[in-house]
Amino acid sequence: MGWLWLLITFAGRKRRHTWFGRCVLDLFRDLGATFIKVGQIMSTRPDLLPEYITQALVHLQDDVGPFPFSDVVRTIEEDLHRPLREIFAEFSPVPLASASVAQVHKARLPDGRVVAVKVRRPNLVELCTFDLAVMRTVARWLGKLPPLVPLQPESTVEEFGRAVFDQLDFCIEARNNQRFRENFRDQQDVVFPEVMTELSSERILCMSFIEGTKVLGVGQTRSDPKRIARLGMHALMKMIFEDGFVHADLHPGNIFITTDDRVALLDLGLVGELDPFHRAALARFFAAWAQRDGDTMAKQMYSLSTSHAEDPKTFQAFRASVIDFVGRYWGQRLADVQVGKVLLDMLGILRRHRIRMTPVFTIVNIAIAVTEGIGKQLDPDLDLMAEAIPFFMAHPRWLRPGRTVS
Repeated sequence: MGWLWLLITFAGRKRRHTWFGRCVLDLFRDLGATFIKVGQIMSTRPDLLPEYITQALVHLQDDVGPFPFSDVVRTIEEDLHRPLREIFAEFSPVPLASASVAQVHKARLPDGRVVAVKVRRPNLVELCTFDLAVMRTVARWLGKLPPLVPLQPESTVEEFGRAVFDQLDFCIEARNNQRFRENFRDQQDVVFPEVMTELSSERILCMSFIEGTKVLGVGQTRSDPKRIARLGMHALMKMIFEDGFVHADLHPGNIFITTDDRVALLDLGLVGELDPFHRAALARFFAAWAQRDGDTMAKQMYSLSTSHAEDPKTFQAFRASVIDFVGRYWGQRLADVQVGKVLLDMLGILRRHRIRMTPVFTIVNIAIAVTEGIGKQLDPDLDLMAEAIPFFMAHPRWLRPGRTVS
């Protein structure tokens, strides 16, 4: 009815899109925890959804209010098989944060260490199982509509569902945390919380408590914003091109500046893994961008898609769009172009041509766009390509066109 009213009152297309995006946002918020988490993941997929929807879902906050402290106590005592008072010397009943999956409490161990204890919401697995079954049913019907067939709605819901359940199992997050700590063991300026495995389970994650300030509050600290911006970008390039293990939820709330002037990365439940083939393809993609080579960019993106069986005409039309898009940047210095914006526009081109990407490509591009956006707020002169080139040059074989990496 609202859409019909906007049509008969000759509201512009932009206004209709904004209205529809807001409706989707409100719907997901009202439907609860599972839909909030799925909506957050959907906001990172501009290759699948129109920009007016993904931009609306970016504002989907998962502060859904705390659950009772009695449930926190029961979960801890059931999983750790001891009374709470025997495990912790102090435990704050008021959560530091309360989100759709869990809430976090500050506590102190008997040996004096201060920790953050993340506890999953009660009955969440059952709720998510039911909600995702509903989503699958809807996706199955949507998949019968010819315009939506290339987007494979049912497999998309399965993909989102796997990402949600990965975040429900804190054993996975604990392993991610330990892997990041190992990858960055020689990087003294980038830190991750230490997990107390003996006090963690599928429903509980006990970590060292990190004192600090959210990254966009750098002005409240003595840290140099330019240094922090480069530390963050360098960390991301290392994750992508050296480790192949990428933090997939790098929003400003998960990046802290510690009291000893280091960058701390938190909330490690959602990650992307890149094998050597994907790392090489991404390196060639960025090298092609540096040379304004739209043809190679299109080929690299298509090699990472799931659309290889499509009509060759699809690729040729996509290739022409990419070359035309890249041509708009001729004559501009690399340092003057925000690469994150380019990446998001490229994902929009993929969506318009109904080319579905492997999820890891989109995860990495969103991580780059978000990190560069944060970095530009701290240092407007931040040059992403200048930070990335040393990582490409460390692996020159990646830049050879047509080479298959094993």
